[in-house]
Amino acid sequence: MGDGEGDATEKAKWEDKNTKEFLKVCVEEIAAGNRPHAHFTREGWRNVIKKFNEKTGHAYVQKQLKNRWDSLKSYFFLWAKLIGKEIGLGWDPNKKSIKASNDWWATKGKENSEYLKFKHQGPKHLDLLERCYKDVIAIGYCTLEPHEDPSLDEGGNNNDGNANGGDIG
Repeated sequence: MGDGEGDATEKAKWEDKNTKEFLKVCVEEIAAGNRPHAHFTREGWRNVIKKFNEKTGHAYVQKQLKNRWDSLKSYFFLWAKLIGKEIGLGWDPNKKSIKASNDWWATKGKENSEYLKFKHQGPKHLDLLERCYKDVIAIGYCTLEPHEDPSLDEGGNNNDGNANGGDIG
C-alpha cells in the first residue's frame, strides 16, 4: 500500500498538525540526503510515507503525500514571488507578517490577488517550508528581518478587513 496505489485509500485530511508533521518528516529526509535535487529518491519517499503514517496514525499513500508536497511547493513559490528581491520590507515577528504600506499591498494585489492572503499573516510553518523549498525554486528569495516602518503607525497598519491570513490551501 505504500506505493501510492490501492483501492481503499484513506482520504487525506490536511489539518495544520498533519501539514507540520509532513514538513518535519520531509526536512528529516532532506537532511539525510534523500532529496539530492528537487525530488525525493525512492528511498526518501518510502521513508516519508512510513514516518508520516507512524507519527500521525494515518495510512496515506505516496500519491497523497506527493500531491501535498506539490501543493506546499506552489504555496511557498507564491510567497517567494511576493517578497522576491524587495528592498525596504520588514517582518513583524509577533504577527509573523510583512510590514509594508497599504500602497505596496495594493500594487501587489493588482499583480496577483493571491498575494493578499499573506497581508496579515505570512505562511504557516515558514521555517519548515524554507528548509524544504528554498533551494529548489528558481527565483531570487530573501529572508525578511524585523523592521520598523513608521508609515504603518500613521494609518498604514494593514487592517483592511481582509483577515484570511496566510493559511495553507
